[in-house]
Amino acid sequence: MYAVVTLQDSDEVMVVASHWLSSDKTQSYWPPFKSTEMCMEAVLNRLNPETGGKPWEKLNIIFHKEHGDFDKAIEIKKKIKEEKEKWSFLVPTTTGFPGILKRQKLENNQAMIQPLPPSPIPSTSRMPANDKEELLHMLRDIKSTVQKNSSMLKKLLKDNTASEAPSSSTSFPTRGVKTSLNLPLRTFEDVERIERELNSAASRKKYIKYLSGLGGFGDKDVIKNIMQQVLIDDLAKEFNWLGRGEKRPLSQLILADVIREAALKSKVTRVDCETEIKKYLSYKADRLGRKRPREQGGLGPEIFNVASSSPMDNQPKKEVYWNILRSEKNF
Repeated sequence: MYAVVTLQDSDEVMVVASHWLSSDKTQSYWPPFKSTEMCMEAVLNRLNPETGGKPWEKLNIIFHKEHGDFDKAIEIKKKIKEEKEKWSFLVPTTTGFPGILKRQKLENNQAMIQPLPPSPIPSTSRMPANDKEELLHMLRDIKSTVQKNSSMLKKLLKDNTASEAPSSSTSFPTRGVKTSLNLPLRTFEDVERIERELNSAASRKKYIKYLSGLGGFGDKDVIKNIMQQVLIDDLAKEFNWLGRGEKRPLSQLILADVIREAALKSKVTRVDCETEIKKYLSYKADRLGRKRPREQGGLGPEIFNVASSSPMDNQPKKEVYWNILRSEKNF
């Protein structure tokens, strides 16, 4: 489900995932991404409202409607924005309430001439139902002006305090923690060392905390970030999940359990975690496997050392060399 809401801080009509709303529908989580495209993707995919285990900030909202289809919700959003523009004389601005204040001033000037009704708001008895509903929404906007200014001030103070405060130990791993873990692993000896280290529950907890804090957008990104911190590429290509062929089995290592638990804290299920690990290891093996022959077939020292004591012996090797260059160019 998708919800159409007005963000009170900016007075913008937006579409959000329905499960981002609070139970009373007065607040909504909002993604911290600076890119508009990433925010829209987060809404469309209805991501869990957190990054690296840290919940997103909640914003005060005015709830309008819900719909199960994203495109329909966008259409509702456009209609509400059009209605807002139609009733723009009632929308509060940073300088006050221009539409209402202008009308009140006119009424005060005419007060000595003839009495006027006490309320400046036109009667709704003859208004269509849709217009009444939108008028009520606008009035709620007016009522929320003080809350809006207060929220903006609190947000500015919060951002300023956060920028001055040291990083929390529960948010992202510090550089000191990363160094003490001696990651990424570079050799099989490093793998044996970490396996011995992970026999300790305290060590496992430390590694899980670090790896789960790496975060990522989606299952693939989370696993990629973890695997890049755990294994260098040259070591990763020596593993596959079950140890088929001449590869070593990652699934039999305690390290695999640590990776799964860290991924689970980033909302990646055990099955999805294993699937993405298999894809990652396969990709590294294929990529390095294609890269190495091309490097060896390039302008390496073995190509240049084609000279021999006999010019006749040297001629076929030169032809091979030029053929390789032609094939590389055509490729």
